[in-house]
Amino acid sequence: MNPIIAIDFNGALLKSRPFDKAHKKWFAVMAFLLKDKSIKEYANLTDYFGKVHEVMARLLGDVEKEARTSFARHLFSMLTIAEVQQKDLIEDFVVFLKKIKPQYSLALITSAPDSSVEPILHKIGCKDLFDIVYKSPAGKHPNKKELFIEFIQKFGKPVFYIGNGDKDIESCKEIGIPSISVSWVSKGEIKGDFDIKNVKQLGKVIGWN
Repeated sequence: MNPIIAIDFNGALLKSRPFDKAHKKWFAVMAFLLKDKSIKEYANLTDYFGKVHEVMARLLGDVEKEARTSFARHLFSMLTIAEVQQKDLIEDFVVFLKKIKPQYSLALITSAPDSSVEPILHKIGCKDLFDIVYKSPAGKHPNKKELFIEFIQKFGKPVFYIGNGDKDIESCKEIGIPSISVSWVSKGEIKGDFDIKNVKQLGKVIGWN
């Protein structure tokens, strides 16, 4: 296998818009089903996942945590698929990835619900872009650091991880994955080993020409 370059879904390949919209719609759907308008406000919380379980318990009753998580994430998956549009794709990044594909194995590592990933890739015309697609199981709380560790155990350590400057970059530093923080979707607070502003700078950073 060629050296692996890992890419983030939300924040590098795609704009955050569809994920943010699906997040708000999820709580709106729950507010409608439970006839409680206050549930919509949970979408604005930084640490919202506890409220997800609270809402799921109200909706489903006394079921196992994994079942609540799976139900919640499948709904989020459907809402995200519905929201994604071609305009959300970072087109010049895709062009760059296609150019380096003969030299590198491309891996998408994402905590997005597993049932959403392939349909989204198909919808945006990227179903054949990645050699490896590593996803978060629907029944588990999304945890990117755990995914990184599992990925390394199975495929080895990527030579680079490309994502926006969120806690994923911090996890890369903790594990020892060289990271490239990008700001073409959003400006994160955490800088990677390399910090770039546009796709044109990527070739120089990874040593591709």
